[in-house]
Amino acid sequence: MRFRGLLGVGVLILLLTRVAHAQRSEDRFVFWHISDTYISATEDRAAVAPIPQEALSAGSRPAFLIHTGNVSFSGRQEEYTRFKEAFQRLEEARIRLYAIPGRQEMRYAPEGKGGFQTAFGKLYQSFDYGGTHFVLLDTTVALQSYGHIDRAQLKWLAKDLERVRPETPILLFLHHEFGQEPPGVRPIANEFELWPLLRGKNVIAIFTAEGRREALFRKNGATVITARQLGRGTFHRVTVTPLLVTVERVQRNGEVTPVVTIPVSPRARPSVLRAGFDDGNTPYLVRRHPIALLNPRAVNDNPEQEMAELRIDDGPFSPMVRDARDIWRAPFRTEQIPVGVHSATIRLTTSNQAVHEAEIIFEVERDAREPTRRWAVDLDGPIQSDPLLVGDTLYVSCLDHRVYAFNTSNGRKRWTFTARGPFLASPVLSGNTLYIGSTDGTLYALDAGSGRVRWRYDTGKPIYATAAVARGVVCIGGNQRIHGVDAATGRQRWTQSAGRFFQSRVATDGSTFYLGGWDGTLYALEAESGTLRWARMLGQTQEEESVVVGAPAVASPVVAAGRVFISTTDGRLIALRAGDGQTLWTVRAPQGSDAFGTSSGTVVGPTLFVAGTGDASGHGDVYALDTATGKILWRTRTGQNIVSSSPRMAPDGRSFAIMGVRGKVSVLDTLSGARLWGYELGPGNIFSTPEYDGRAVYTVTMANDVQVIDGPGHGVTPGNRDTATP
Repeated sequence: MRFRGLLGVGVLILLLTRVAHAQRSEDRFVFWHISDTYISATEDRAAVAPIPQEALSAGSRPAFLIHTGNVSFSGRQEEYTRFKEAFQRLEEARIRLYAIPGRQEMRYAPEGKGGFQTAFGKLYQSFDYGGTHFVLLDTTVALQSYGHIDRAQLKWLAKDLERVRPETPILLFLHHEFGQEPPGVRPIANEFELWPLLRGKNVIAIFTAEGRREALFRKNGATVITARQLGRGTFHRVTVTPLLVTVERVQRNGEVTPVVTIPVSPRARPSVLRAGFDDGNTPYLVRRHPIALLNPRAVNDNPEQEMAELRIDDGPFSPMVRDARDIWRAPFRTEQIPVGVHSATIRLTTSNQAVHEAEIIFEVERDAREPTRRWAVDLDGPIQSDPLLVGDTLYVSCLDHRVYAFNTSNGRKRWTFTARGPFLASPVLSGNTLYIGSTDGTLYALDAGSGRVRWRYDTGKPIYATAAVARGVVCIGGNQRIHGVDAATGRQRWTQSAGRFFQSRVATDGSTFYLGGWDGTLYALEAESGTLRWARMLGQTQEEESVVVGAPAVASPVVAAGRVFISTTDGRLIALRAGDGQTLWTVRAPQGSDAFGTSSGTVVGPTLFVAGTGDASGHGDVYALDTATGKILWRTRTGQNIVSSSPRMAPDGRSFAIMGVRGKVSVLDTLSGARLWGYELGPGNIFSTPEYDGRAVYTVTMANDVQVIDGPGHGVTPGNRDTATP
C-alpha cells in the first residue's frame, strides 16, 4: 500500500510537471495570418500549395493559422472542398485553421453565409491560446462588397469581452480594411460601433485582409495591420511571448521582413478619448459645440503638446481649441449643413504621437419648409431588401427573419411574420397576398392584411431574388432553377433549369417572365407553362470559371413598350426586343461617369431612368436615356455612390427618389434631372430602392431602421430636436 501511495504521488508529480511544461511551451508560440487565397473550382492551387509544407517543415511550427477572408473565389462548396484538401496535411498534424468569410466569396456565394458555415463551422468566434484572447469577426454583407458588423454580432462581442480580464492581451481579426477612411467611403460603415467595446481592453493588434495594399498604423491604442493577398506571395508570421508580439512578413522566396513589434503590457494606464456635445438648449441646432478630452489621460501624455482636429462628414479636418481645463472645443454653425443626420469625427494626437479618434452623430432639422423625418423604427436586424408601399401600409422584409407591416402615418406595427431564415428578397403584392422568398429556401404566400401564411413552397436552396406574378403564376429565381408556382395554391406549375443562382427581381409584361442570372443569361419564359421563349447569353466566364463578367445578375430587367432593358456587371446598358431577345442597342456611360451595372431602370413614356454603380470619387450619377436609341438625355450627380438602388417614380411621373449607399436621399425632376430636395440619413449602408409617393420617401437601412422622410411643406415642424449620440 505504501509503495502504491508513493507511486501515485510520483505519477501526480510527473503529470503536474508536464502540465507546467505545456504551459511554459505556450508562453511563446507562433501563428500565421494568411488572407485572400481565392481558391476556384478549376484552377491550380499554386498560391496555397506551399503553405502546408512550409508550416510542417518550419523550424518553429505554427500553433494554428488564421485566414481573414476570401478563402475562395465565389463561395461555392466545391471551392471550399478544394481549399480544405490543400490544407488537409495541417489538420492531420493538428495545426488548426480558423477562417472568416471575405467580401469576394460572399459577393458571389450561391448559398450565402450558410455555405461558409457548412465548410468552416462558424462565421465569427473567439478562443484563448497561451494566455492570449483571439477574436475573429465577420464583417461581410451577403451579395455585396461593403462591410458591416450587425447588432447580434456586436452584442456577442460585448459579452465575449466581459469575461476577458483587462490585462489579457487581445488580437482581433477582420476582413475589411479598418480605421483609416472617412465616413463616405469606409469599407465597414459602422466601424465606430466597434471601438467602444474595445475600450478598457488590452487590444494589442487588429489584423485585416483586403490585400490591395499593406498598411500599418496605430489608433485608439491598437496597432492595425493589413495583409496583402497570399496569391502575391506573402503572409504574416506572428510570434507571441509574455512581453512582445512580433509580426514578420514572409515572402514566397523565403525572404522575411520585420513589420512591427508590439509590447504586450502597456507601461501605463492608456489614454482614452471622450467626445460629445455641450450644446445646452440651442434652438433648432443653429450652433453645435463639440468637446473632447482624454479621460483618463496616460501619465506620459503631456496635454500641452496635444493636437485635436474636427471633421464634419467627409470634409477636411480643422483645428480645435484647448481651454484652461484641457478640454478641446470647435463650435460650428449648422445653417449650411443639409438637413438630416451627420457625423463629427474628432481626431486627437497625443504628445507621444498616439492617435485617438471618436465619432459623434448629430441631427440637423429646421422647419417644415425643408424635409423632415416623420418617424423611424428600429428593427432587430439590417435590411437589404426594398420596402413595399400599398395604401397606408409599408411592408418590409428584414435579415432578422421577419416580414413587417407598418402603419405609414405613425410607424406602428400592424403585424409581423417570422421565417426560419433571413430575408434578402423584397415582398411583392398580387391581390391581397404578399409573395416573398427567404434564405431558408421557402417561398411564402402571406395574407397582406394579417401576415398569416396561406401556403409555403420549398425550393431546397436559399432564395435571394424577388418574385413576380402573372397569369396566376408566381415566378422566382432560385439556385440553378427557375420556379413557377400556382399563386392560389402554392403547388408547382413548372420549373426551368439555369446555370447558376439569381439575386435580382423578376420582371413581367403580364404574359412573359424576364430574369437575369449569375450564369450570364437573360431568360424569357412563358408565364403559364414556363416554356423558354428565348435566352440570351450576355456575359462571359472568367478564366477561373467562377464568376461571369457581364452577367445581367444584379440589376433587374425592366420591360416596357416591347423592349427589355437590363444593366450588366461589366458596365453595359442593353435594350433587347421583348419578343425574340434581339439586341436593339447597347450603351456605356461616358468616360468619367459612373458605369451602369447594379441599378435597375424605370421607364416613363419614352424615357428610361437609371443610376450608375458609383466609383472611388463617390459622386453617384443618375441618367435619363431615350428608350428608342439609348441616347443620354441628361445626367445628374447626387454626390454619393449608388449601390443597387434604383429610381422610384412618383405616381404622377414628374419626380423620382433614389438612395445613396451612405444614406443620401435624392429626389430629382424627371424632365431635367434637377435636384428637388434631399435628406441625409447619416452613416450606414443602403442597398435598396425606396418607396416614394410624391410627398414622402420610405426607406430602409443596414443600420436596422425604417424611416419616412416628408418632403418640403409636407411634414411638421420638428421643434427643438437637440440630439446627439457619442
